[in-house]
Amino acid sequence: MFRDFTFRAMNSHIQVLLESEKSTAELEIPVLDGFDLAEQRFSRFLPTSECSYLNARSGQLSFVSDSMLEVLELARHYKEQTNGAFDICVGHAMEQAGYRQSFERIQERMMELEQPNSPPYLGMALQVDPWMKSVRLLAGDKVDFGGIVKSWTAQQVANRLRTDWRVRRGFINAGGDVTVWGGAAVNEPWCIGIANPFETDPSKEVTLQLRTGAVATSSILRRRWLTNAGEMHHLINTRTMRPSLSSVVQCTVVGQDLIACEVWAKVLCMLGMEEGVPLFQRRSQDMEALIYTSVGDVFQVKPLLGSMEHSWTGLKGERSL
Repeated sequence: MFRDFTFRAMNSHIQVLLESEKSTAELEIPVLDGFDLAEQRFSRFLPTSECSYLNARSGQLSFVSDSMLEVLELARHYKEQTNGAFDICVGHAMEQAGYRQSFERIQERMMELEQPNSPPYLGMALQVDPWMKSVRLLAGDKVDFGGIVKSWTAQQVANRLRTDWRVRRGFINAGGDVTVWGGAAVNEPWCIGIANPFETDPSKEVTLQLRTGAVATSSILRRRWLTNAGEMHHLINTRTMRPSLSSVVQCTVVGQDLIACEVWAKVLCMLGMEEGVPLFQRRSQDMEALIYTSVGDVFQVKPLLGSMEHSWTGLKGERSL
């Protein structure tokens, strides 16, 4: 029997669908606890979070929890994989762009920016010592865990449901970061809708059929807000420390690891077609991307190695790369 429930966490709508003989109330425990604990630890907007603790101690050595260390190590790995395009040390730039409060609050009014221009990117600003379980931020810098923690949490929760709770089939959608396993039935994949950014009709969305794996979508069209310096969004170009200006407005990445999918979807939006696609093909050869550009073009970047057990319906006019 499938159990279905939804809730709000990490400024996102979370949808969960699980096949299990356990009651919905029982299954909600590991899911709600997992997202709540992650938000309490990693949120930039909670003054009592471990993230806020690290930001308040920038320039100083700070000891961290096992969970924080794991995410910091993941962030360092993907910074290397993306040649610095992905970086969690963008908290100060986020604030300068007006993202000083949770997204629901900054939507309510125009944000006044005192310093619309951010300093240039200075390189590696995060020192992590896994043996000491410590981290040191560059003095004055701040971390923002954003999507990597949302995807990490969804994947952690899914792993626990599969191993500890013996959930045979499952679907978790954390605000566009989706992990699925087992299929919707014995011989049926999960069907995951991907909105077309240029269509308001839900029937025009693309559908991904996937039995087990992950898919993440990033877009510059959703989390946007008005400021006295113009409209801003949440994807920061680490070279300019300002919202990115690439031609890619939405990117969906399919693979087996949700964290990798989320990171690369964001990076392709930030770097754009000319630089982002070749880097993606070199560094993530078993993943696939679906890219929408500002002029309405659609590109399907297929994996260079291996094959993926998935299919699409509703794609029209896409070009393969």
